[in-house]
Amino acid sequence: MVYDSIVIGTGPAGSTAAFELARRGYRVLALEKKRHPRYKVCGGGLSVRLDNLLGQNYHTVVEKTVTRLVITCNGESSFEVSFDAPLAYLTMRSRFDAHLIRKAQEAGCDLRENEPAVEFNAFEDSVVVNTPHGKYKCRTVIGADGAPSRVAKTLFPRNAIPLGVALESESVASTGRSWPDDGLLIDVGIIRGGYAWIFPKSDHLSSGLATFYRNRQNLRHLYGQWVRCQPALSSLEQQQIVGHLIPRFSPKAASLVGHRALLVGDAAGMVDPFLGEGIYYGVWSGRLAAEAVAGFLKEKTPLAHYEEAVRNEIYPELWAASRIAGIVYRFPRFFFKLATRHPEWLKGYGKVLQGRLNYRDLWKRGLDLRNWFRVA
Repeated sequence: MVYDSIVIGTGPAGSTAAFELARRGYRVLALEKKRHPRYKVCGGGLSVRLDNLLGQNYHTVVEKTVTRLVITCNGESSFEVSFDAPLAYLTMRSRFDAHLIRKAQEAGCDLRENEPAVEFNAFEDSVVVNTPHGKYKCRTVIGADGAPSRVAKTLFPRNAIPLGVALESESVASTGRSWPDDGLLIDVGIIRGGYAWIFPKSDHLSSGLATFYRNRQNLRHLYGQWVRCQPALSSLEQQQIVGHLIPRFSPKAASLVGHRALLVGDAAGMVDPFLGEGIYYGVWSGRLAAEAVAGFLKEKTPLAHYEEAVRNEIYPELWAASRIAGIVYRFPRFFFKLATRHPEWLKGYGKVLQGRLNYRDLWKRGLDLRNWFRVA
């Protein structure tokens, strides 16, 4: 069989692309190196704006709904902002990813688990994907295999996406929690170029810290300091800490489209430069990739339409988010004091997560706080 498309990786980006193509009637194969549900290093925060892309069917795997945001600076003083509508949903990525790939299977996608793609051979009219269990031929390949991506390294050798790093842990909550059950905690200042977090789940807490700049910082030492100033967290000795890489948005990154191949999600560096959250942009890019592949297969339109759509729709958002992140993470104490005195700014940011504003709106308004009062 010759597949219309083979999707490498079944995270949010890959599963969305597979679903969108399968529901259009195309022959789709998804290759996953593990078996669902599989643990994925991730805080599991889903911004409410995801509803604009997926609807609300995925709410069946949501464990907590967040309506409050607690901000601290270097583990010290804190303040809280409440919202009149959900701000984010908290879930375990194992359940969320399994839900998305099941939807793709129901639409007709063929899933092969425990079968990593190890080699790609591109020909004029096809691409052959080799795995430890066989060879598969297809007309297009969608690289959704995260960072670092084997698809990117093999079929896009000139790509050089900068990477940040994070530590994350899932642990039983200790006593001494000082913020509401429907709130999440964010700290700026504990680490340069990033932040620390605590996200509540149904029966435990997800915590960690991330930096978008892999400079001379001892992440484990800094995380230990963070844990010691957070009574709600289990001791460092009781936690199982896992590290992972975070792609950092770079508008100068090489092409996202090659010969019969596309990159989506983390593999394409599409991660929120402010939050480090890649699920929303992964789903968005997966949809755009499916539209481009469908056009290529049906009407012979260039696959390059995908990159054009990304640069016109997604990149402006990521660019604006990177400008905001550059200010906040370079001057965390200044940001903290500003946000404390003018919580309207965080109210505006909350509207971004809710899908009522976008990062471009936030950037254009800048520090002219009068504009926040004009937002409906």
